[in-house]
Formats: sequence, C-alpha cells, structure tokens
Amino acid sequence: MQLEFDFVRPEERRTWRKTRNGGGSDHTNKPVQLSAAARQRAAEALRSELIRRTGLRVALTVTNNHSRMLSFKHDEAKSLVRVRLHHMFLSAGPEVIKALAHWINHPRSKKMGALIDQFIRENHDQILTPRKRKLQLEARGIFFDLAALSDELNRQYFNGTVTAKITWGPMSGGYRRRRRSIRYGSYNDEENLIRIHPLLDQEFVPRYFVRYIVFHEMLHAYLGTSNSTTPTGRRRLHSREFKRLEEVYQDYTRAVAWQEKDTNLRRLLSGRGTSALERLSG
Repeated sequence: MQLEFDFVRPEERRTWRKTRNGGGSDHTNKPVQLSAAARQRAAEALRSELIRRTGLRVALTVTNNHSRMLSFKHDEAKSLVRVRLHHMFLSAGPEVIKALAHWINHPRSKKMGALIDQFIRENHDQILTPRKRKLQLEARGIFFDLAALSDELNRQYFNGTVTAKITWGPMSGGYRRRRRSIRYGSYNDEENLIRIHPLLDQEFVPRYFVRYIVFHEMLHAYLGTSNSTTPTGRRRLHSREFKRLEEVYQDYTRAVAWQEKDTNLRRLLSGRGTSALERLSG
C-alpha cells in the first residue's frame, strides 16, 4: 500500500497562528536552517522515533519536494515501510511525530490527518518554489516569422493591446509515429505565451492559415482565459464572444476549410518535405 500527503496549493492556504504541538510557543512560519550534519542527526532521530512508535522497520528518505510532503509504502516482502518526508518534518514536535506514526499504522484513519495537514500549512515557507526554466523563444521559422505575423495581426485587429510573446513550440519526441491529430497552437495565461506547432512551418501550408492560428491564440490572450463551464462541467474555452470575434478574421472561412480538409492534415502529420522539423529535432 502506498499513501501520499500532498501540499495544499498557495491559493488554498489559510493563515495559521496556533500553539504548535501543545508546547505553548507561537509558530512564526520561519524556516528552520540546519547544517548537513545536524540534518542527518535529526533524520536519524526521527526515524528512530517512528520505529519506536510504529513497531515497524522504517527506511526514511528526507526530500525537498515542492508538491508531495509525505508518502509511505509498505514493503511486505522485507517487512519494511519506506517513508518519504519533506525536510520540514525534521523540526516536528512529539504530537506531529505521533500523528505520522498513527497514519503509517492506520492509513485509512482520518484521526491524525488534520494535525499533519495543519503542520504542513504552518510550515509552507519551507517549501521551495520550483525554479522556472528560462524560456527559449524562437519565433523565426524557415517559412514563417511568427513575431512578424503577430505584430501585423496585433495592429490590424487588436489595436496593439495584446502583449503575449510568441514562439514555435517544441517538437515532441517520436513525432514520426502514427498520429491522427495535431494541436496547432496554445496560449498559456501564466506565461502570457503563445506556442505554435512547428509542423505548420512548411512550404505547402498557406500563410493565411498560419495567420489564422496565430490570430486564434491571440484572441485567447485578448479575451483572457474563461472560467465558465459547460452544463456538463467542462471548461468553456470558446465563448460566444470568442466565436463572434474569431469570424472577424478576414480569411476565416477559407482557413477553416483548409483545416477541415483531410489531405492537409495527413500531409502535416507525415512530416514530409522541408520544414522546421530538422531545425527543432536535429
């Protein structure tokens, strides 16, 4: 059996100012800085305490995971429980350790879950924010310059108000295997970034179609990400307003007709001919 305890996302956090572990001291949410040697001693002390309280053999791994704070897995063959804990638990008091031991022995019990959850919330400042990779933007293709198309469309349709960056997206591995569909473009609201599929950077693809895909994604950036849902609960990406404005694009009808032609899709997915494939996957 394997169970996990995930970190509650920042937007779901509450401010906690409660007495910690019954000790009467106020918890200040400040990270506890330990040297490597002190951390190793604390980890061994915690492992020993878990062994004492659970009556099981315990293999403990201390992590810096930013999303999964606690997990354990029973290895029946070796009569062992493998426990992974975020390093915040190295500073846990007796009540929290007792709750951990109870949870390991009784994984379906909710009795101690609230205490563990509170401890994680109180110590969220010790969770490292994952380092964001530096975006590598490449808008100039072999046949189409996305930045030039975006600037042109921004002036023509959006009065220069769209600030989203644009790039050719990555060519996913194994693109030559049989595929039946393609996602032409996407807009990431958090990054304010438009990605266009590099298979569109081919000589046979009409300029008006690439412009249409760029326009479509710019429209997402212009209107913002919709939070509305359909009657079945699915997220609504294309509102009535979106569809109305999309049809304003001067080549909308023939762009949609080109997209719906099966031979064009098959030719795109075949990856034949000179294209951005060699540049992006080579």
